[in-house]
Amino acid sequence: METYIVVGAYQFIGFHLTQYLLGQGEEVIGIDWEDSKANQYIIEEKELEIGRNANFTYFQINKLRLLDVSEQFTIILSFYDSQKGTAGLTNLQIDDIVSFLKKCKKNDHINSLKIMIILPIDGDTDEFQPVLSACEGIKSVKRVFLPTVYGPWQPKSMSFEAGISQLGQSAIQAALASDFKEDALFIKDFLADFQRILSSTDRNIHLCSSVEDHWKKCAQLAFNQEVIDSLTLQPPSKVRKGTIYKVPNKTSPEEGIQLQIEQNKRLNLLEKWKKE
Repeated sequence: METYIVVGAYQFIGFHLTQYLLGQGEEVIGIDWEDSKANQYIIEEKELEIGRNANFTYFQINKLRLLDVSEQFTIILSFYDSQKGTAGLTNLQIDDIVSFLKKCKKNDHINSLKIMIILPIDGDTDEFQPVLSACEGIKSVKRVFLPTVYGPWQPKSMSFEAGISQLGQSAIQAALASDFKEDALFIKDFLADFQRILSSTDRNIHLCSSVEDHWKKCAQLAFNQEVIDSLTLQPPSKVRKGTIYKVPNKTSPEEGIQLQIEQNKRLNLLEKWKKE
């Protein structure tokens, strides 16, 4: 059994990763920065799914620097969630991560320490530069770049969930504006390939789908016709962030979006019950 520290354990990617690792029998220390009362019912639901697992321990991000670093572990920093989710990391919280990494670098296990930093392909890494700088000198730091990731628990700040939730046009257009429209991955397909990615010797990995026009196919399922008619898709930019890894697609866009729709309905009912 290995120990993983997942920063962003109650976010979108981080939560699914935490679930996956616990399902593999691993020990997970979950760290999160969410403090919004508006999303508290979602956090409570996630706590019910993973909080009762004997291998899961939770700390708020301001307690991160207090963790014991005398044991070997793998750190997963889900910065994708910070940029694409409803709640981003503050400068103070980034400082907490930096302090923790500096503490790790002083430990005897520095050469066996593994760090995976998960980022969006189209994201700006400037805000995370203090963290990237703190990782210098650690041999096994790996940066994994993701296209649009979708599936259950996707936040409403992302376009497919905004469309499924039938938010107003302004909210959907704002989500679309920040979406990477050249490619998409279903979250469970990413997780099915996680161990291969983690064990790779490549330091920068660019994940892509094995389904052609994956984002477009999902969009046709997630949005109404008015939104689809308004879409103006640019030719692929062929952006490349590192070694290209094609993720095998075991879930079709139709299946993936349907699972997201079913989760959306369940959360809407839960929110209604909470208000009553």
